[in-house]
Formats: sequence, structure tokens, C-alpha cells
Amino acid sequence: MHLEVSVPLNVSGVWYPVYDNDILKSGSIGLSLTLEPKLVVTGKLSDREKISVIRSNGDRLELGNFGNLLTLKKLGTLSIDVYSEVPLGYGYGMSGAISLGYAMIAYELGLTDLRKALLTAHESEVLSKNGLGDVISEYYGGGIVYRKKPGAPTIGEVEVFTVTDDVQICSLPESRLSTSLLLKTNEHALNYINQFLLNPTIHKFFEVAKKFTEELGFISPYKDSFRKKGLILKLGECEEGWIKHKVARSGVSVH
Repeated sequence: MHLEVSVPLNVSGVWYPVYDNDILKSGSIGLSLTLEPKLVVTGKLSDREKISVIRSNGDRLELGNFGNLLTLKKLGTLSIDVYSEVPLGYGYGMSGAISLGYAMIAYELGLTDLRKALLTAHESEVLSKNGLGDVISEYYGGGIVYRKKPGAPTIGEVEVFTVTDDVQICSLPESRLSTSLLLKTNEHALNYINQFLLNPTIHKFFEVAKKFTEELGFISPYKDSFRKKGLILKLGECEEGWIKHKVARSGVSVH
């Protein structure tokens, strides 16, 4: 059986970490933008767990030390290929997308039920310190995702704001950074979220994201942009070397 799962990218602009004794209730309150081109994940049963990332230029990278796999393998022994237009480790939410792809393939193969698949994908992210809100944001997708209650899909709650403007979005991956550097609390986060909710547009999202990330020390020199982890995301025309994106109109899909 050939299975193909598409998962949007997710770039967080504002986040407020929330930790709970129940790891499935840990996560973040925040705002993020789901983007195309989506990751495409294919997979099958195997005699050992294996995750390979294939870039558009044909480069293949086997993730031999992918921390999330320690948790994901509870769902079954799979070999998956991940086709991606963006690099891993820069802030695109790729580790969450890979985990979600692995979990959804395990579900489609009948190895687990959907709820357990989603909970395990989230758990793998939190335990490995690779993210707090990517899995739930990528699962629902559809535009600007407001994570109003932290936690895994089916436990956390989101509200999705559709982006009606036909905007060009560009990203520039500059440096790989550990996500653990970002998992600190900025008490202004909730204020920025409230500012966005008063005017929930793509331009307001970029405005509050820039203010929030600059307070964390991540500076972008470009107009209508912000720096998240090792990438810069901006509105407007894409110059040479930048990656072109569209707002993802949907979340996870299986083909």
C-alpha cells in the first residue's frame, strides 16, 4: 500500500510556553502561520525505524539521531521518506511535521487509532524539546492558527483565521538553532496575542510577531518581516535566494 501524507509548515510568531505534569496538556498559547509548500511524507512497514529527508535538489539525509523517534516508534516500525522544500532545524516546524507524518501513516496502516497517533506525535515533540505547538497547528492548518488552549490535538484548542489576502510570503533560512533556545517565557506574549485578536489580519500577525521576537533578541532588518529561530519570514516580493510560500489553506491530508 502506497501512502502519502501532506503536512503544512508552521512558523510561530508569538508563543507562551505552558508546562503541565501531564505532557499531553503541555504546549503553548500562541500565534503561528501555516505555510506551503507542504511536506510530503511517504511510508511503509519496515524491519527498523528509518526517516530520510529528501530536498528538492535531490539531497538525501537520513535522520539517524532524530530524538522524536524514541517516542514515535511506539506506534510501529516504519520507514518514511520526507520530501521537503525547506531545511530542517531553522524554525519551519519540520520536526513536528515529520512526527505528524509518521503518526498519520501508522494510523492509515491500521497500527493505531487516530487519537493515539496525534497524542504520540505531540508527546514526541515535547519530550525531545523540539516544539510545543507545531503538531496541533499543523494538524488543523488553514491560515493563522491561534492556540488558545495548550496541548496535543484533541486536548488543546485552536481558532483558525483564514488569510483572504493574496499575499506573497518569503523565507530566508540563515542558521540552524536549537528549539530549546526559544522555550523561554516572555510575559508580553499574551498582550501581543490580544493585540492581534483585535485586528486578526496577516499584516497584524507580522507586526506583533516582529515585536515579540525582537524582545527575545531575534532581529530582522527587512520591512514587514520577523526572525524566528534561524529563519526570516517576510511579506512581499521574494529576492534571489529566498523561498516562496503561500498560506496553507488546510492542515494534514492523506492521499
